[in-house]
Amino acid sequence: MTAAPAKTRLSLAQRDYVAGYIFVAPILLLMFVWFYYPALQSLLYSFQEINFLRMADARFIGLGNFEKLFADPAFWLAAKNTVVITGVSVPVLVIFGFLVAYNIEAVIRGRAAYRTMYYIPAVTSAVALTISVMYLFIERGEIPTLLHRLFGIPNVTWAADTRTALAFVCILVIWKNLGFFVVLFITGLQAISNDIIEASKVDGASGLQRMWYITIPQLRPTTSLVIILSIIWCMQCFDEPYTLARSGGVVGSPAGTTSTLVTFFYSQNFRYFNPGYGSSAAFIIFAVLMIISIIQRALASRSQDHA
Repeated sequence: MTAAPAKTRLSLAQRDYVAGYIFVAPILLLMFVWFYYPALQSLLYSFQEINFLRMADARFIGLGNFEKLFADPAFWLAAKNTVVITGVSVPVLVIFGFLVAYNIEAVIRGRAAYRTMYYIPAVTSAVALTISVMYLFIERGEIPTLLHRLFGIPNVTWAADTRTALAFVCILVIWKNLGFFVVLFITGLQAISNDIIEASKVDGASGLQRMWYITIPQLRPTTSLVIILSIIWCMQCFDEPYTLARSGGVVGSPAGTTSTLVTFFYSQNFRYFNPGYGSSAAFIIFAVLMIISIIQRALASRSQDHA
């Protein structure tokens, strides 16, 4: 009689791997269902002429949607508005996020109250926040009247005027997201060793010198994270423009002044029922964000190598 083969037993490391995959399997399944599969489906749509009302009549057209996209003035207007929102909001979020966090950490009493005050907009619904702030910028209101007297800015309802609507969206984006980045900077500041700060004080460094030569360099990883997150969030700006024109025929009213790449994608998909054309715009956004992330990561790695 031949001996029965010995049962193979998994090593401890192998059992850990199996247990790990079992624990992450539900979230991987949800990510596939809600993210990866729709993304692949959207990629397929971007090469088709397809209508939500006639899905069976889909026709492969190659790069036709992308060619049409780059010749569409509405797309270029949305792209320009997105660049303006990003170009204005990101520097403000980074600079003011750091300055607010730095000053909060210098406060001895009421530090928690200040953190909470700045963080409240970050956890407030974007729709509620947009509607609330709109009432502060209505024609002949206190803020528009003051800005008109000081800088000659038209005394109008900012959200409804083509001259001020995009600036109003930038204000909303900054107001909504500033508190989150303040918290990130506070976390970075708390990670800086107190010994370094105390040694600089002994050496006679002033407060400005400590901030410039110690705090800011030590915050480089946090600053890189804030920059990339703020760029991604600004490039994906949707809630604020959508709230301003949610009842209109075109998301991005007035006259497309507040349209962004994401509202353009939304309009093509769910207002005009052209998922192929809308998906091509979505992958342009994806490509731009991917390129920005790669560049930022390369620059961050280079700065760390030189440090």
